[in-house]
Amino acid sequence: MKRTLNILTHYVQARRKGLLVGAGILAADWATKFFIVGASASLPWWVVRDWFALVRWNNRGMSFSLLDDAVWGPVFLSVLAVAACAAFIHWLGSATRHWQQIGLGLLLGGALGNLLDRLTHGAVIDFVLLCAPNIWCFYAFNVADAAITLGVVALLWDNLRYEGRQ
Repeated sequence: MKRTLNILTHYVQARRKGLLVGAGILAADWATKFFIVGASASLPWWVVRDWFALVRWNNRGMSFSLLDDAVWGPVFLSVLAVAACAAFIHWLGSATRHWQQIGLGLLLGGALGNLLDRLTHGAVIDFVLLCAPNIWCFYAFNVADAAITLGVVALLWDNLRYEGRQ
């Protein structure tokens, strides 16, 4: 039992920074979605007129509503998210650089946030709408989506910095 506890402790310690970032993103994502679900009846709210609104959009698909109409889409995306989370957690064990750990934590928290949405609501709840007045509005997104994007940027940044040192 003690050996198992030591192995588990080492496993978590090696991934601590990324797991903390992921937990923070997951908490922020769920808190904002809890607020949006509660406020759904009075949405949309224009926070900055014609530029930024809070809305509620249930996205059964993925980025830019891809696979939105596919009956098998939510199941496929949920399985993919579970596999991605497992890969991120595993990768965290060998991630020694700061931005690698932060990027993987952002990816993990974002993937978990959207996965939990699919499991509890049957769709991902998107709520941030950014617009260019009288031109177009970007697709609605959420904290998890922003974290995934920032996670990719952090990993690219880390890779560019690391590659430049060799």
